[in-house]
Amino acid sequence: MFKVIVVDDEAMIRTGVSSFINDTDIGFEVVQTFKDGSEAIKYLEAHNVDVVISDIKMVNVSGIELAHYIYKNKPQTKVILLSGYAEFEYAKAAIKYNVEEYITKPTNFTDLKNSLLKIREALSAPKKTDINAFLNNIKQLYADILSGSMEDSSATFRLLLDSNNHGNEYLGQYACNLFEIINDHLAANMKIQIRSDKLDYKKLPELSSYDEVYDFSIRLLENIINQIAIKDEKPSDIVVAKLIQFIHEHFSENISLQDAAEKVFFNPAYCSRFFKKQTGENFSDYLLKVRMEHAVKLLRENKKITEISKECGYSSSGYFSRIFKEYYNCTPSEYIRNM
Repeated sequence: MFKVIVVDDEAMIRTGVSSFINDTDIGFEVVQTFKDGSEAIKYLEAHNVDVVISDIKMVNVSGIELAHYIYKNKPQTKVILLSGYAEFEYAKAAIKYNVEEYITKPTNFTDLKNSLLKIREALSAPKKTDINAFLNNIKQLYADILSGSMEDSSATFRLLLDSNNHGNEYLGQYACNLFEIINDHLAANMKIQIRSDKLDYKKLPELSSYDEVYDFSIRLLENIINQIAIKDEKPSDIVVAKLIQFIHEHFSENISLQDAAEKVFFNPAYCSRFFKKQTGENFSDYLLKVRMEHAVKLLRENKKITEISKECGYSSSGYFSRIFKEYYNCTPSEYIRNM
């Protein structure tokens, strides 16, 4: 079953679309529904789905903004936008975000079914090696190593080894390249230089069989994890400090979870879980808190709303005011009067 979420500010439409999909035997199921794009984004930060069906116009985060988030952070997820006829020109703005289908309201369920069938065909097609999936697995191996879990590290490493397209041919060199990437990021991000001693990953290309490469690699992983374990500062403390620093230095820009994850060489899904575990807050909630606290500071300095919205990372002052009211339960102007 392919997973779907439905996003619309009208409960009747959410229910109708969800019931149609779940009752129609075409290989899709609706796993969640949301009344606004902001709720959907929070869900997508921690979950993967195959299809997002969203209304274009919603109170806080529109379908266009949601499509933009998906384009940047979940490129494998397909998007269907629902729009009134009068909004069609507005809908065209989403073309650059690789939106798959547009369906006009009131929803024509025949059109919806045909759109889902087209998407099912694309999702079911045999996939060539996905460089993004490959990179995400390397990032997961890096994260597993930092966590100190030998079990997770060895499982992820085997996944990478088994995904090698050349079988045993060049397998040792392939494994050598993986360790070179890991060691480079340990040095650059964590200031950790792994001592080679007798366990030098550059010996891997000399090995010919799968078992030899795997067994030697497991010993290398154990050596790396053991060396990290004796460091004074925990890797998790270093990483979360880097993520928080990134937010505080760039909150005035249009940053995303993926941007932050790139800074610490994590994949976005793992980064989201890691940040929540370490701080007790979702990445998006923490970013919002930093922006709103800065907004209050600027309000106290009598800055104009247009200036404040820009300095807090919002291109639209109207959208900033809506977010501010949702956060503080009053508009920026009301906040100033009540100070």
